[in-house]
Amino acid sequence: MSGLLYISVGINMTMEITASTTQELIAEHNLEIGKFLFYTNIIVGEFREGVHVTKENAIEPIYISQKIYGEYKPIVYISHRKNSYSMDPVEYKEVVDLFPNFKGFAIVSQNKYRRMIASLEKLFIKKPIEVFENMDSALIWAEKLLKKA
Repeated sequence: MSGLLYISVGINMTMEITASTTQELIAEHNLEIGKFLFYTNIIVGEFREGVHVTKENAIEPIYISQKIYGEYKPIVYISHRKNSYSMDPVEYKEVVDLFPNFKGFAIVSQNKYRRMIASLEKLFIKKPIEVFENMDSALIWAEKLLKKA
């Protein structure tokens, strides 16, 4: 592999990932609540501006994830917080429980305030969770975490 991976993070925008990676894009889904990229062991999600995410409206990406990864393939979710949206953090545990193979959660935001808020999410997810300013750092962390799985 060339070590160069492009992750599309918006309809007309592409973010270049220069970190060395073994992840290959499996599927890309533009859904009503956001865009989701499914890699070998990593899901990158970007919810649309203003969406209130619930377990009910997140069922479609959850179903796609379960279909792609099953119950046993270890996965890390990277949330690209480019847009402003809301989610009831109490529902996090319910969603995480749907993935016995879920190994960790990374949050990427260039907005300092959003990173501070994201740090509070550690209280609701009892899996490794880290907050990053850029996608490269999140990807490197995710791959290290997957190697331990």
